[in-house]
Amino acid sequence: MLHRDPFVRYPKKGTSRLLVERGAGKSRINYRLHDWCISRQRYWGPPIPVLYCDECGTLPVPEEQLPVILPYVEDYKPDASGVSPLARHEEWYRTTCPSCGGQARRETDVSDTFLDSAWYFLRYPSTDHDAVPFDPQITKKWLPVDSYIGGNEHAVLHLLYARFVTMALNDMGHIHFEEPFTRFRAHGLIVKEGAKMSKSRGNVVVPDEYIADWGADTIRTYLMFLGPYQEGGDFRDSGISGPYNFLSRVWDSVLSAVERPIDAAVEQKLHATIRKVTEDLDSLSYNTAIAAMMEYLNTVRAGGRTPERSAVEPLVRLVAPFAPHLAEEMWERLGHTASVFVEAEWPSFDPAKAVADTVEFVVQVNGKVRARMEMARGIGQAEARDAALADEHVQRWIEGKQVRKTIFVPDRLLNLVVG
Repeated sequence: MLHRDPFVRYPKKGTSRLLVERGAGKSRINYRLHDWCISRQRYWGPPIPVLYCDECGTLPVPEEQLPVILPYVEDYKPDASGVSPLARHEEWYRTTCPSCGGQARRETDVSDTFLDSAWYFLRYPSTDHDAVPFDPQITKKWLPVDSYIGGNEHAVLHLLYARFVTMALNDMGHIHFEEPFTRFRAHGLIVKEGAKMSKSRGNVVVPDEYIADWGADTIRTYLMFLGPYQEGGDFRDSGISGPYNFLSRVWDSVLSAVERPIDAAVEQKLHATIRKVTEDLDSLSYNTAIAAMMEYLNTVRAGGRTPERSAVEPLVRLVAPFAPHLAEEMWERLGHTASVFVEAEWPSFDPAKAVADTVEFVVQVNGKVRARMEMARGIGQAEARDAALADEHVQRWIEGKQVRKTIFVPDRLLNLVVG
């Protein structure tokens, strides 16, 4: 497959190519990256460090005078004069020329925020360095960015300019990489009752109201439980009770936990859950990680049993990234004095214990599901067939008939073809 440069808009096939072949048109490469005006006539934004002198022309602000600080002004909004806010403050923009000592004028435009966001990731690791924008050694250690998460609108504007600035700095020898981000993950869109949120529709969700009623941790957990991260989800008031009830049950489990050896079935489920949540967090599959914890809690509390402390304490650590405030309180209730984010290591799992001794078989008769049965992992076809034939639900559908064929998928499915 030929490499297609994302900076270039390629000619379309079909009609356009036909016009070129007939001499009725010309093919031209149209670059998505157009001339970019970075200056803005407004108050907010970094001042452009440039001076204008009638004698010396255009000059950079000397390094020892950097950074140029915005003045405090109250009239920062545009007015009828059409003059930008900074250009209305002569006491700020009048200064001395560093070359001839005469009068000079500061640039009164500021740079656009798109320019700032095109290189901010280079600055983040070097914020302690005032003399340089980014330290070469620190930059080499921490960059480029491993994973970048943002909305789809970033893919055309912000990311395009970030790549351009990065490539330019690389060509100039200031950084060692051409691409700023090695992986981009776009998050999905959250809608309300099936419709995109907008002020005109009056369906914008104000989180403060929900936080006041349900708590911040419930809303955090609900938002992550809505659906796949990269697809988004439908925000419905009726769905909030699910995560709320789950967190409430975790809280109750912490308060009622007792000291006793962990049950074997609970221990197996615990290791499987730790593995599942660990893997799902890495892949941003937050909704399935929460679902796994809910399923584990059902096992812990099955039949109204009192949970073991050794079964609950790891769950608090798993819940912490989703419900940090509640997790801190529960960690303290378990007798710990330091923060769960400081004292507690992420729980580990034993791969051997994470695998259940039994699996659920789907039993079909002539391709239709007639039963779901727990069977030993690794069971053979003959044993699985005998177990299915002994089940009363299956017997009802094969009574008086002959099993002519058996379709067997290990640890998953048994299909009995009768006639």
